[in-house]
Amino acid sequence: MKIFDLHNDYPTSICSSDIPGYLSGFGKNVTVTAAVWTSELANAYESVCSLTKTVRNAASDVYRIPLAIEDIGFLSEDERYRDFDFSEYLYCSLTWNFDNAFAGGALDGGRLTIAGTNAVKAVNACGCAIDVAHLNVKSFYGVFDSAERLVCSHTGFNDHPRSISDDMISRLVRRNAVIGLCTVRAFTNAEDAFGFADVIDGFVQKYGADCLAIGTDFNGSADIPADISDYGCLERVADILYRRGYDAVTVDKIFFGNADAFYNKER
Repeated sequence: MKIFDLHNDYPTSICSSDIPGYLSGFGKNVTVTAAVWTSELANAYESVCSLTKTVRNAASDVYRIPLAIEDIGFLSEDERYRDFDFSEYLYCSLTWNFDNAFAGGALDGGRLTIAGTNAVKAVNACGCAIDVAHLNVKSFYGVFDSAERLVCSHTGFNDHPRSISDDMISRLVRRNAVIGLCTVRAFTNAEDAFGFADVIDGFVQKYGADCLAIGTDFNGSADIPADISDYGCLERVADILYRRGYDAVTVDKIFFGNADAFYNKER
């Protein structure tokens, strides 16, 4: 089974020297987006450049490695975002869970700022999408109205502040923006593979399968049910969907095709 994960925090959760070995375990059927989480990095600018180089050097003909930046707040100083080359990355988020100079995070109260609007334009101008996964409600709508390229890389659909509402989903679907469902229990209420399949099924029944993808948040949270905690486990979820009457085309869209189409479009 092919899998395209829109969000895995491995670049900042494992040692740089271990990255090639970690990637070699996936094989050609699993594409994993390397999300560089910057919020707690010392010397974030230098660290992002170094980790980007490390991940790129680990690539081979066997597996491709999309890159992303989670929280570009470090580029607000001296307006470094104006000259930063975002073309290396599939998507970037303005912030993490808290406010910064660009926008309000999911657990905070700020709004999209003028600098944030300018950063959105700079990111999009490089062919890179803006990730809305970590924005609070006010900033989500501000970014939604100002961005040309959007993605929601890893989220849930319950009432947690990190999840997105029905209205947000509807707006993203109307824009054909890909939405990555994460495996974090707090955002999905899924206690196991069957619960995760329930979340997928609930989304598909309301919105169809053309925008839903997987953004696991592996290596970014410990709150993940054991039976969906690695890529091999996700095949269990696909099997559950098959038993519920899903066809191979729809399952492929959710686990691979929609994210792959987004990747190819952005590239």
